[in-house]
Parts: sequence; C-alpha cells; structure tokens
Amino acid sequence: MKRIYYLAAFALLGGAAASAQNYGDALRYSTEELGATARFRGLSGAFGALGGDPSAININPAGSAVYNGSEISFSLNNNARKYDIHFLDTKSTDKMNDFNVNQFSVNFVIPTGEPVVKKITFAFNYNQMKNFDVDKFTYFGNGGKGLTDYFTHYANAGNGGSGYQFGYLTPIDLYNRNINTRWYQEDVGEQYAHLRGNACTAFLGVISGIVEPVALTATNTSYTSNGGNNWKHKYKLERDGYVNKYNFNFGMQLGDYVFVGTNLNSHSINERAFYGLRDDANGDNSTVTYVNHQQRVETTGSGFSFQLGAIAKPIEGLRLGVSYQSPTWYSMKEQYREVLYSKVGTQDRDLELLNHYSDPIWFEREYKFRTPSAWTGSAAYIIAKRAILSVDYTYKAYDNLTFRSSNMRDENQIIQKDLGDTSALRIGGEFRVPFKMGGATNYWSFRAGYRYEQSPYRKEIAPVGDLTAYSGGIGVTLGGVRLDASYDVAKQTNTFQMYENVLTDKAEIKSTQGNFLFTFTARLF
Repeated sequence: MKRIYYLAAFALLGGAAASAQNYGDALRYSTEELGATARFRGLSGAFGALGGDPSAININPAGSAVYNGSEISFSLNNNARKYDIHFLDTKSTDKMNDFNVNQFSVNFVIPTGEPVVKKITFAFNYNQMKNFDVDKFTYFGNGGKGLTDYFTHYANAGNGGSGYQFGYLTPIDLYNRNINTRWYQEDVGEQYAHLRGNACTAFLGVISGIVEPVALTATNTSYTSNGGNNWKHKYKLERDGYVNKYNFNFGMQLGDYVFVGTNLNSHSINERAFYGLRDDANGDNSTVTYVNHQQRVETTGSGFSFQLGAIAKPIEGLRLGVSYQSPTWYSMKEQYREVLYSKVGTQDRDLELLNHYSDPIWFEREYKFRTPSAWTGSAAYIIAKRAILSVDYTYKAYDNLTFRSSNMRDENQIIQKDLGDTSALRIGGEFRVPFKMGGATNYWSFRAGYRYEQSPYRKEIAPVGDLTAYSGGIGVTLGGVRLDASYDVAKQTNTFQMYENVLTDKAEIKSTQGNFLFTFTARLF
C-alpha cells in the first residue's frame, strides 16, 4: 500500500512519539560492537599494535601495512542473545538468535624495493558494527497506572501545564460521529496530522474514549480517565536492521620499524523499530477493558569518518600503536507512525491514521548529528614468534555527541548533563604451535581475551551499563589458507523505559550475548 508522508519535526511530536528518537538512539548509533573476524574476537579486539587482520584495520589503519602479502577474507557470525528481565513484580526471559555474513575484506600489498617506503598497501574492509536483529524482547508486570492515565496526562497538562481546549483537539461533530456512530479513520488521521506535539497524544486519548472531557464544550480544558487503577502490562520492543562500516584504507611501511595508515570510512544505518504496550484491566472498576498503543519508527542514515594510525617496533618483540578515530558526521531520515486500539464499554475503538485516500499516514523528519571522536593506545609483545600478549586502551568522550540540526539542539544540553568520558580496555593473548603436514610447517593458534567497556552515562543506574566480556578461539594455518573460529560472551545490565511521562517504571534487563565466528582467509599473491 502506498505511504503518505507528512513533514514534521519529531521534536514537535514529543508526546505522541513516546519512543521517538532522542539522544539515546543517536548514542546507540555511536557505539560499535567489537569487530568481525574470528582471530580479532578471539583476542577480544586487542589488535591495535598488531595489525595484519581486517578488523584490526578498523582499530588502527596502520595495521594494513603489517601484512606481508595480499589476502582476502570473509566471516560468518552466529549471534545469540538472552534477556533476563525484571519489571515491577514480574521476571521473564527472552532469547534471540541470528546468522549472517558480517565481514568481508581484501588487502593488496605492493613492495616498492625502496629503503624508506618499503611497501604500500590498499585495503577494503566491510564490518557489520551493529546487528539489531537480536534486539527483541517482551516483558510483563502489574501496575496501578496505565495507558489511560498516560493519555489523560497529556490532555490535562500537555499544553505547557494547562489542559487543551476540547474544540482545539477535535471538532465536536467529529467527536460525536466517531464516539456514537461509526469510525471515519480518514477524519481521525487528517485531524491528527493537523495537530502538533503533545496535542496528538491528547487527541488519540479523547477520540478513542479512554479519556473523557468533563464538559462537551469547545472551551473545556479538564479531562478524566475512563480506566481503573489496576493493569496488566505487556511491553514489547522489536528492532531489526544494521549499522555497517566500510573502510577504504591506505598504508605504508617506513623503513623496518614504522607502519602508518589512514582510513576513509563510509557508514550506513537501516533500522526498523516497533514499540508496543498493551494494558488489560485487572479489576472491575474500569470502563476500559484494554488499550493497545503501538509505535513504529523507521530510520535510515549515512555518515562519513576518517582514521589515522601508526605502529612502531622500538625494540625486538615490542610493538606500540596509536590511532585516532574522527567523529562520524551522520545525516538521518526517520519515519514515524502510531496506532491506538481500545475497548471501551462494549465498543472496540481502533484508531488507524489514514488520509482521505485511505493510505496510512507517516510522519517524517530529517536531522544531523556528530558522534564523539576516540583515541586508542596499544602495546603488544611477541615472544619468539610463538606467543603474543596484547593490550588496547580506548578513550571516548560521549558528552561530545552533538546534534547539528535546529530541531534537535535541545537534546545537546541533556547530553552534557547525562553523558561523560568512557574508557575501554581489551587484553588478548595467542599461542602458536607448529606442526608438519606434507613436508611444510603449519600452525595451530590458541587464543583468549578479556574486554571491559565503561558505560557512557554518569548515572549509577543507567540505560546502558558497563560491559564485561571474555573470548576464546582457535585457528589453523595451512599454507596460504587460514581457518579461524572464536566464541565470545558479553554481559551487560541495562534499563529500559518506553515512555517519558506517567509510565516511567524501568525494566532491568540483564543481557548475555554470545557470538560464534568463523573466518576464512586466503593468500592472493
């Protein structure tokens, strides 16, 4: 079915779009998951001073110059996530699983035969930095406040603290026609599109009958709820989509001991989100039997960033690395739509937002934001070409996350208050065991790692908590082919709050994410 779009700033739809994008969504796009190759994840990403791996290029672009020959690789990923959720008086568990190709790279090494610039390298690397397909969960609880209270709140106090005039929210003839006779969804949609901000939410509550005007006059500004004070809640969140990053890399080896490189990065975002809350009356003191509020947000965006890096070998066995990740400058487009289903008395009152051509109405906005930059310092020690111990430290200041569009700049003050500096530590080790096959020496590699990422929030109880992860892996080199496998598990405790007013109880979500990776690498020449 054809979509109809209405241009509107989501900031003006704040009440209606209870889960519409705010800085929390920009923060989600600003963070990256670990990386994509099995060897990289087997060491928990501690590769900034090592190089020679496609995902290492994404940490330190000088890593491409460490390659001794041209290679091609791709990775398969199985991502499993478990959610243990505690909300109000109820505990629940959700599990998700997804399989995809999350990495592809090709690296070309060109020896120069010169003593200063000994070789130059070109590389292309694709990494899936976020996979939203496992970001799905449902939770339950019993509470005294429900959606009827939420919509009544915006009717009574959504206009700068005073109630909306009934005649502004809806013409009385439209109200009577929908409440007492039949539904004209096209009229509902067109009136909704005519309103702005919190009035959209108030209108839905009134026209559905879950919110009652005290007086049926155009000047009425007082409203009551038709609901009771005991509700069974069912919250549901479903996301799918991705954040992809494409590295276009150039590197050089300078002499015998210095490697430098740069990345020009392209970023793409495609996310579809569904937010739903169904309230069922849990008692006989409610005229409203149930309310089901659903919201959909579809987001696309593209961005650009660059990286600079260097690796040095000051003494035998020791490697030191430093890299800079610039901000990513994103341009975004969002589309938003909501519906409200309810049963009041004996009538089902389902509100779809349609225009006069019976097509669904979507609201659209565009905005721009800039992610924080990051610095990474790295050190690695190689023992007799048999063992590696590697450490990376990354610093990022999330209070530098900035909206660049006028319709979102108010969020910048909240960012300054809520977000701060973060540190990330990655430690990894590898041990190689040679073996003979067909007269040639090949190698088994055994890997392990640890990772810690600090929450960007200043709050002790935060929407995003600290992350702790452990990893292990194994690989085998057979001539010009390398096969690697890894498994890592990451744990994090987050909170989730779907609505910004009235229904503000937070769900505590303990997530456990496991990734199994397989990478195939082949020498080209």
